[in-house]
Formats: sequence, C-alpha cells, structure tokens
Amino acid sequence: MLVEIIGTAGACLLLLAYYVVSSHRLPFDSNWVHALNLGGAVMLGANTVSHGALPAATLNLLWALIALAAIVRRVRAPHAR
Repeated sequence: MLVEIIGTAGACLLLLAYYVVSSHRLPFDSNWVHALNLGGAVMLGANTVSHGALPAATLNLLWALIALAAIVRRVRAPHAR
C-alpha cells in the first residue's frame, strides 16, 4: 500500500511540473520544476521497480538523472540563471 501512495504522489509531482511549465506559472528551467521532476521520477520509479515494470523504471531513472543533471548544472553556474 505504501508503494502505491509513493507512486501516486510521484505521478502527481510530475504532472504538477508539467502544469506549472505549460501554464507559464514557472519557467521550464526553474529550480522548482527540476526538483518536482526529480522527486516525481524517483517516487514513481520506486513504484515501478517494486512492480517489476522495467521499461517504466528505466524511463523514470533517466528522467531523474536528467533533472539531477539540470540541478547540478544550475548550482555550478549560478550566474546563468
């Protein structure tokens, strides 16, 4: 049951990230958007791994790595904000 709650919360975070960018509430390169994507991908990834859904788990792992790389890039180059 807990893994279902975590997966659902992760899906909600990913949808929230998409919503705030699509509605122009936050820019696509916002730290908040990257954090939402990272958290959502990790949480949804945990759910997919627990269910043995390897293609979805791989997608979420890559999604999380992309978000993490964006966060690291922004931290290393704060003047680029």
